[in-house]
Amino acid sequence: MNNIISIITPVLDEEENIEPFLSNLNKLEGNYELIFVDGGSRDGTLEEIERCRDRFHNKLTLLTPGPGRAVQMNKGAEVAEGDILLFLHVDCILTKDSLGIVNEKMKDKNAVGGGFIQAFSKSGQFLEFLSYFGNLRVKFTKTFYGDYGIFLKKDIFDDIGGYDIIPFLEDVEICKKAKKRGKLIRIQRKIYTSPRRFSSKGNIRLTIAFILANFLNIFGLRPGFLVKYIVEK
Repeated sequence: MNNIISIITPVLDEEENIEPFLSNLNKLEGNYELIFVDGGSRDGTLEEIERCRDRFHNKLTLLTPGPGRAVQMNKGAEVAEGDILLFLHVDCILTKDSLGIVNEKMKDKNAVGGGFIQAFSKSGQFLEFLSYFGNLRVKFTKTFYGDYGIFLKKDIFDDIGGYDIIPFLEDVEICKKAKKRGKLIRIQRKIYTSPRRFSSKGNIRLTIAFILANFLNIFGLRPGFLVKYIVEK
């Protein structure tokens, strides 16, 4: 029997994305629970989640711990019942067989977690360029961003202390910690991500912001002016 997977999704003012996100989840094969963790939404996000609750029966949990993506994901992990934690952004889409493949790969005792192959849900030369080099980087480093669908065995997540409470790049840091405990595996399935942040921030500006953030992160520096690019929609 496959282990249950706990899908943990941090949200903040995502009313319009709840319905399409849940519609995609309903197509997934496998045993899972869904944990929404709200960071203080001021729109109708909470109401929309409650409206859709019936279709998930007892598999949907809603938490409201307050702001901070790392705080939200850690709080979701605290109540998760699954042996595997999958941190899935609300604007990301998985293929229907993704959970089964994750379960199969996590039977490897040396594996501690991993992620997927990233692609954008809309086409464009610049976006395809970013996906190509981003996936090439992950192929060799096994360091995933959040929109690659990071998953970890729950006991490993707990042992390494979960996500660091930092403004951004908490996804990069947890991968660094996890790799010290075992293998991170890149699942050969695509996860489709909305390019909405590139649309709102600008392709070049956002790309430069990510490059700068990763460089400064090497020295433990995470300046506040980058938050509006890296974190905010």
